[in-house]
Amino acid sequence: MSEATLWALFVIVLINTLFIAGMALGLLLISRKLNELAEKVDPLAARATEILGRVERLTEEVQRRGEQILDQTATLVENVSRKVDTTTAIAEETISQPLIGAASLVAGISRGVQAYREQGLEKGDSG
Repeated sequence: MSEATLWALFVIVLINTLFIAGMALGLLLISRKLNELAEKVDPLAARATEILGRVERLTEEVQRRGEQILDQTATLVENVSRKVDTTTAIAEETISQPLIGAASLVAGISRGVQAYREQGLEKGDSG
């Protein structure tokens, strides 16, 4: 091999060595930056986990209270419906019984008047 070839190989090896050293240095710097970021992110992730836990507990509490309110509302609606039905039945009895009696009385009087008229016509009265 000639001396120029040896120098060319030496330069190529030197360039490759510098390239690899530069890449190693770059990876080292990237690793340090990633470690710094991890140190900053870890507390934030822990805080986020804590907040999510609180949100989950609050959501469960809201759901539980919502179910209680729905149950109480259903009971209230059922009680009000029952009272409305009872009140309606009482009102129907209170109003319809006297009306039926009055209607019966009026019908009886009407029949009596009609029978009286018919008897009067048979006897010749012009009533």
